[in-house]
Amino acid sequence: MSQPQPPKRPPFSSLPLTPSGPPGNAWGLYGANDELGALNLLTPQNTRLAAQEIQLGERISLDWSLHLPLYPSFSRPPFQWRLHHKTHPDGTFKTVNDDYLHFNTQGSSQWDGFRHYGYQGAKQYYGGRTQEEVEASGVIGIDRVAHVGGITTRGVILDYPRWRRKKGLEGVEALSARSIGVEELRGMLEDVGVRTREGDLLLLRTGFTAAYEKLGEVEKKEFADKPPAFLGVESSKDVLQWIWESGFAAVAGDAPSFEMSPLVGEHTQPGGLWKGESWEEEMQGGGLLHQWCLAGWGVMIGEMFDLEKLCERAEELKRYTCFVSSVPLKVPGGVASPPNAVAIF
Repeated sequence: MSQPQPPKRPPFSSLPLTPSGPPGNAWGLYGANDELGALNLLTPQNTRLAAQEIQLGERISLDWSLHLPLYPSFSRPPFQWRLHHKTHPDGTFKTVNDDYLHFNTQGSSQWDGFRHYGYQGAKQYYGGRTQEEVEASGVIGIDRVAHVGGITTRGVILDYPRWRRKKGLEGVEALSARSIGVEELRGMLEDVGVRTREGDLLLLRTGFTAAYEKLGEVEKKEFADKPPAFLGVESSKDVLQWIWESGFAAVAGDAPSFEMSPLVGEHTQPGGLWKGESWEEEMQGGGLLHQWCLAGWGVMIGEMFDLEKLCERAEELKRYTCFVSSVPLKVPGGVASPPNAVAIF
């Protein structure tokens, strides 16, 4: 039995779809009780089409090591691992090991699920769910994503540092607060010659993981103690419109926050990047893209993906699309998860 095709995204100007809800929401697009958001676009037809990207069979992991960064930002605890040599009381089975992991799912490569970040003013998550509903049930848990087979789609690769070098522009420091605007995003996409389609996954390299790994031990510790400041996309209406109209089902980058950090500052003040429009309520707590993508549209956000080898190979092949398979941990009611992601050329 063929699966019905999901509705196409309406014009950005038609948002919000639920007028009584927060700004920009697309609630109800995939049904009143939907828990998958834009991942509804990943139909069998989409997967078959994306699989055509597999031409060489070359696989590249997109997960950074779980123990990195050694000292996470945003006051999150570091990764812990312990080997347990398991022996039976009677002395048999001595050559057996278990191991134990203890980590915050926001600590390294991660998918932000729909429970992670809601509309700060309205205090609602994707589909209008409240904090009380989230705590009392498994609704919009990340296990829902794993249950349907995860994220299998075409990845669109954009490499910001390399793009700037090719353009003869000044280099950028990934470990600093600078934003990537919509004109730069459009420029990168135009230069790689990729035409996006609904259901694609954006993979955006800023150079964060490479820059972080070059730091010394003391520098890494000092970095975690500083207020978060990372290169990321601009928190603006223009960038949101570009994401929506490009058809992305999910977006991912290599920095600790997909949008520029700090999430709150002069750039997020009323009348700032929204050209004078009123947006005080929705910007309470910052994270404009987190609010609209996760809570408004059900577009998952990936952070601290390891995109170094992927972008190197893309440059060698002059190919800026690939097949991506990513299956989050099936944790009932889970908020986020390591991506367990692989790209295949």
